[in-house]
Amino acid sequence: MIDLQPDHLTEVQRILRDLVPGVEVRAFGSRVTGSAARFSDLDLVLMGDGALNWRLIESLKDAFSESDLPFTVDVLDWHTIPDSFRDIISRQYEVLQAPAGV
Repeated sequence: MIDLQPDHLTEVQRILRDLVPGVEVRAFGSRVTGSAARFSDLDLVLMGDGALNWRLIESLKDAFSESDLPFTVDVLDWHTIPDSFRDIISRQYEVLQAPAGV
């Protein structure tokens, strides 16, 4: 289970739903492995059908930055990261937003 307070999780999911509806979003890193500190960042990877528009990713980063969340949110595009990093993410993640149609 992801290490986020319920109101923070709700805010993260709202931002995702507003800006990247239908795109699968996975959380990974310390907030999933159970090693997070109170203000640890939240690591997210977007699992689109192909590489996503960089403007969309920047808009998402801006929305998280402008939110009231007390931690930073790092956003990555699955299709632009190295295979070695994909392997690390694939070992332990949690789906925060399911893809469209699921």
